[in-house]
Amino acid sequence: MPSFRRFLIPLVTLLLLTAGLTAAPLQTRPAAAAVTQTVLFDKGFAGYGCYRIPAIVRTRAGTLLAFAEARRTWCADSQEIDLVVRRSVDDGRTWSAQQTVLSGVDGDPDAVSTRGNPTPIVDLETGRIVLLTTMDPGNGTNRPRTPYVQFSDDDGLTFSTARNIAAEIDDPAWGWYATGPVHGIQLTRGAHQGRLVAGTNYDVDGKVAGQLVYSDDHGETWHKGATDLRNDGIVPQEISVVEKVDGGIYAGARNNNGTGGNSRAFAVSNDGGETYVAPYASVDGLTTPTVQGSLLRLRAVDQGAKYNRILFASPADPERRRYMTIRSSFDEGRTWQSVADGTRITSDWSGYSDMTVLGTGEIGLLYEGGTVDARDQIRFARFTETDLGLPDGPSGPMTPDVSGLGNNSYLRGGTTSVAGRFGQARDLDGVDDAIQLPFAESLAVGAGDFTAMAWIKYGASTANQAIFWGYGINDFSQFWLRAEPGDKRIRGLITTGGNTAAVATTKAYNDNAWHHVALQRKAGTLSIWVDGAQVASVAAPIGSVSPGRPFKVYVGQRLDGAHHFDGALDEVRIYRRALTSAEIGSIRTTNATTIPTAVLDLPLE
Repeated sequence: MPSFRRFLIPLVTLLLLTAGLTAAPLQTRPAAAAVTQTVLFDKGFAGYGCYRIPAIVRTRAGTLLAFAEARRTWCADSQEIDLVVRRSVDDGRTWSAQQTVLSGVDGDPDAVSTRGNPTPIVDLETGRIVLLTTMDPGNGTNRPRTPYVQFSDDDGLTFSTARNIAAEIDDPAWGWYATGPVHGIQLTRGAHQGRLVAGTNYDVDGKVAGQLVYSDDHGETWHKGATDLRNDGIVPQEISVVEKVDGGIYAGARNNNGTGGNSRAFAVSNDGGETYVAPYASVDGLTTPTVQGSLLRLRAVDQGAKYNRILFASPADPERRRYMTIRSSFDEGRTWQSVADGTRITSDWSGYSDMTVLGTGEIGLLYEGGTVDARDQIRFARFTETDLGLPDGPSGPMTPDVSGLGNNSYLRGGTTSVAGRFGQARDLDGVDDAIQLPFAESLAVGAGDFTAMAWIKYGASTANQAIFWGYGINDFSQFWLRAEPGDKRIRGLITTGGNTAAVATTKAYNDNAWHHVALQRKAGTLSIWVDGAQVASVAAPIGSVSPGRPFKVYVGQRLDGAHHFDGALDEVRIYRRALTSAEIGSIRTTNATTIPTAVLDLPLE
């Protein structure tokens, strides 16, 4: 994974982009990244002293809707505030004029009031855009706070009259109340498929609640859902939700009672947002100041991707709102990239944010930013997953996987084609050649049985030479199979949660002849097979050898680039089960390709 990519985008050279606003959207490009930044809302424009609280969605028709609070005087939270939107029909390259979506009070759009906390949700079944917001009198008291809903059935061109839904998801006893602010989601998996879900928070009797609300009729009616009411060290607010591949909901929150750098909390719902599995807990290692953050599902294995990836956007300075950074989780929110491994979007001040996936597959980020104050502007940034860093490297020649899972692998260094045991093979030079497998969930053998095998032909060097190496090194969970001719053996090892088992042959088989070797875990036993026979075995610990995400697997080197194989490799395969003796023999003697459950099959042709 590339470490701490910085786009470092000062907004100095600004280009007018959009007709219809004489002082409107401005664009700048950094010198060294394929990233575009556009200023969509700038303080002072159209008579507003400040724009804050961005939210963005992409409609079923592919239109981007960028919402913001237009604050009349300056940046105070309770004053005359209108809700505005801009539309783009070309994935954020150009934008429409600013349009007012909501202002004033019921029956008088010109009255003073605070309209904000936009939480748009796209209903992909109907095409409707559902918009939740919150209102207060705009007199500086922030009370009472009342939720509203309105709709657009024409792709965001117009919105219906806002309807008060306090009776559905509010309570007269509650004080502060807020929707979002960030886009909500429609569930696509499980028993509650089609349900709309959003985050809210409120306070009552000295306690603060992080709450989910949901609708099962396309936003017409709303229900109170999962609630965590508390007054301890975690104060969950400004909740962003994302659907997990198992159908659960990951709710990420600002912890308003967090310490510097440790201001994120999360909870999970497994019943469509009706209850939480457990109260909100702190997110370890996700450094932010006390600020809203946004989540976005980028990839999901159940939708055809090779790996899961959820994005998180927020400032990354532990104390102050600056350094807008994108960080990723490859394990459904269990762990997150560090600041160093994330991708910095801007080096100046930044605040609230929201994200969406564009029709091009790029990521669109709408965020508060400024060279003097994070509230100076709301910017739109557009970039690719490659800009964020692909977990297995974005380039290089590849060798095809014929397992049916498409785990085509990278040829690193300068491997050459030579005659193989069956067809062609790859000759590795012992210096910098290797085969890097892609990061794919199908290659995570986890806590189950597995069989990893290859043909090897070597003998020029007596150094240690990795045949397979996956997931981790040293004390981390891992597996490997390594030729150790200096010690006259081939050795295999697995580590699961600090418990290790190693198994070794009594010969190195370094006679420059082809040998079929395999490492297998089967029902608590770790064994090595050579030329179709099991030659050594030991008891193996239980547990996953591949819990970390993202992970790497190499053929022909250790993960850190050491222990390069010096010789030829052919017919590299991994199965997520323990093959029988007959199956291993069939592969060895006839190169059988019909043995089921292969997750990798590299003929190296």
